[in-house]
Amino acid sequence: MGRPRQVLDEDILAVARACFIEHGASVSTETIAARLGVSGPALLKRFGSKRELLKAAFGMGKTPPWLELVQRGPDERELTVQVREVAGVIDAFFREMVPAFSVLREANITPEEWRGSNPDSPPPARTYEAMAGWFRRAQEQGRVREGDPSVMAGMFLASLQYRYFLAHITNKAVPPQEEDPWVDSVVDTFWRGVAPEPAQRDALRRKPRS
Repeated sequence: MGRPRQVLDEDILAVARACFIEHGASVSTETIAARLGVSGPALLKRFGSKRELLKAAFGMGKTPPWLELVQRGPDERELTVQVREVAGVIDAFFREMVPAFSVLREANITPEEWRGSNPDSPPPARTYEAMAGWFRRAQEQGRVREGDPSVMAGMFLASLQYRYFLAHITNKAVPPQEEDPWVDSVVDTFWRGVAPEPAQRDALRRKPRS
């Protein structure tokens, strides 16, 4: 008898995520295991239960992968370049995660499970606060016009997230990321609203670089 096939956790989670989105929370572990070429019991032994597999597949309670980028910025580069960079990684995150929300609701995932190890600040709240902090620091550097950075953060995140909810509700496909002009259009339109006033730009040009 040959040795059992060894499958990496990341491969299991990628296949499980695809199966859950395709078939819903009721998809059997046998279906997921068959696509991986392993047995159902072996799959459950790795993750404990289908519920735990579902939570792991969608990163329940984990910090979004783009949060660190937002928390450490903005840096000295041209700000519009950084806005585009941040928008790109957030858009990719929502592109993957929004279709998962209906699966999580179907599975009756509780708010406590969503919050994970930090019940006082669930991931959506942390990301919103981090984005507001990013715009606040940009204002302090004189690189964004005056205004409420929390409002800027809300508008920025909503503009990237909403269309995936709409596509999911209407069952309309979103173009592949490499063929999709949406992020560039969002950044261009958004920047027109938050770009610094002429006096701020002049002051920034006169400010000596450290």
